[in-house]
Amino acid sequence: MRPEEWIGAETYDSVKPNMHLRKGSAGEVVPALARELKVDLIVMGTVARTGIPGLLIGNTAETVLNNIDCSILAVKPKGFVTPVTCES
Repeated sequence: MRPEEWIGAETYDSVKPNMHLRKGSAGEVVPALARELKVDLIVMGTVARTGIPGLLIGNTAETVLNNIDCSILAVKPKGFVTPVTCES
């Protein structure tokens, strides 16, 4: 599916997203590309894995987050249910 099909043609034309495909470890490639392109915001999907390190945002997203100087929007997949609960 083309991006303009899932975000809508009007939004696509307004935002004018650029996509970059690089080979390598996301924890290394994403921060390097962000610096190279001087990006303001990274939007990335995240799936938490098992264990404490992946509890909240996932290991790869955490690695990227610790190595960037811009904002990041981490998006959980549809149907994700947080293991974290609030106590009253």
